[in-house]
This record gives sequence, structure tokens and C-alpha cells, in this order.
Amino acid sequence: MKRPETQIALIVVLALISLAAAAAALIAVDPDRTPLGSPLILAIGESRTAEAALRSTPPDLDLATRATNRGLAQAPYDSRMRLRLAYIDSLDGELGPEGLAALDMSYQLLPFDQYVSTWRVRFALNHWGALTPELRLMVKTEAFSFRGPGRRREMLTALESVSSPVGAVPAAFWTKRMRRDHARRIEARRLESSMPQQQASEAQSTREISPK
Repeated sequence: MKRPETQIALIVVLALISLAAAAAALIAVDPDRTPLGSPLILAIGESRTAEAALRSTPPDLDLATRATNRGLAQAPYDSRMRLRLAYIDSLDGELGPEGLAALDMSYQLLPFDQYVSTWRVRFALNHWGALTPELRLMVKTEAFSFRGPGRRREMLTALESVSSPVGAVPAAFWTKRMRRDHARRIEARRLESSMPQQQASEAQSTREISPK
């Protein structure tokens, strides 16, 4: 029989997994919205407050910023709340120093986050002109690390939806390279799978022409 503390730990883990999966699904549906609330228990209340403030009409940016900063005080390693600060900073049309610092810190904390990768890469490309060379490299690395069944298509969709003329240039190059690399991998797997059959055929031919 499992101990009560073990059961509680399992319940917490399952809850976090469910919340993260829901966040990923919602971001995939609407990539323009701000990154969703933190799955961290300590900060989830502040994240909800910030999201509600951003959904209000008109959005209450001051409240959203204060709530996010309170959440960061409770969970300073939550990269998604830093992405929310970057998003809020960009709502005037430009990514300023504070937003840029928040975006950069989100990469410093978590260089690859499968739940917000497509949102973060697309957001970064839409503000490509404000990014430092070091941050641009981190964005590119994340974009090309996003692989797996269906994941490549999600990233390609994100790249193809970049609206900034400046960011659309690298996005187009990355898209072309991803498609080319994918085609090469498929061809390599095809050749690899055909090798045993080809070797068997060659061995059979050798036996047929060998002197008795």
C-alpha cells in the first residue's frame, strides 16, 4: 500500500502534467495570445490574475505587470512569466529594453521549452530587429531543436506566420532548411531500410554465379 505522502506527490505530478498539456494545446490553437499561466503552484494565482487583466477590455497592463512580478517573486525561475512581461512590453508595437531583458532571461532559464517554443520563436522573430546576436542564436537553436511527430509542422507553421518583414527573412531561410533536412532524413532512412534487402539480393546473385 502506498504511503499518503507518495499518493499526494503523484496527485501533484499528474496535476502539473495535465495543466502543461492544456497550456500546450491552447497555445497551438491561438499562437497570438500571451504565454499561459505558470504551472508552478506558488505562482498560479498571480498568473491567473495577470491573464484576466490582459483579457479585460481594455487590457489592464499595469495590473498584469504587477501580478506577474508578484508571481516572479514567488517563482523566480518561471520562464513563462518572463515571457508575459516581454509580451506586455511589446504591446506598444516595439520590444523595449525591459521586454528584451525578459525574453533573454526566459532563454537563460530554459533554452528549450516544448510547451511555448513555437510561441517564443514566433514572438522573437516578430521583434528580430531588437534582438542581440546572442539571443538570435538561442532562438535559432530552439527552432531547430523542436522535432518529433507533428512538432516540426508546428514550428513550420509558426515560422510561416511571422508578420515582421525583418523577421520573415530568417524565418524563410529556416523553413527552407528544415524542409531540406527533413527530406534528407527521410531519404537516409529509406536507403538504410533498403540495404538489408539489397545485400540479400547481392548475396543471392553471388551464389547463383559461383562455380559449383
